[in-house]
Amino acid sequence: MQCPYCGSTNLIWDEKNGCIVCRDCATIIDSLYDFDQYNTTEIVIDFNKLNIRKSTINFLSLLDNINNKNKYKIDINNKNKYITEDGIYALQLLKMNKTAEEIFNKLTETGYFSGKKIKTRVAISFYLSGYRGNKMRDILKKLHINERYFKKITYKIPNYLKFQKFAINNDSI
Repeated sequence: MQCPYCGSTNLIWDEKNGCIVCRDCATIIDSLYDFDQYNTTEIVIDFNKLNIRKSTINFLSLLDNINNKNKYKIDINNKNKYITEDGIYALQLLKMNKTAEEIFNKLTETGYFSGKKIKTRVAISFYLSGYRGNKMRDILKKLHINERYFKKITYKIPNYLKFQKFAINNDSI
């Protein structure tokens, strides 16, 4: 077999596309398909007969520890949750201001902003306790929170929470 355009016999078969190509002029001469399996060296795993060895379990737990290297595992209400180093720092920062800590506890009890990270909830509690301007910027820098992101979150705070004085003795928010 030879190329009808350049007359070369230097032809190759492209297994992926299933065609015969001339090496000299790069023309596709003919299509040729193989009906065998494309990859016969593929490993087939039968999950019904899968046995997990102890070394595999140790390896997977090691990978889990590496992925969560800067996180600490805590147990809250029997749920496995992780708290980062920023979250620990935020909780320490929260202990310095008693009103912000009480607001944080009220928000946690009622479930407001429960989907946000701990450091974001701490920043919200400082915001609700009256921190504005440079003090709030300093807190956001310490907690590694972007000011634009925090501004978006403050728009989502309901008005009755923004302007309400949190009565610690009263159980209703």
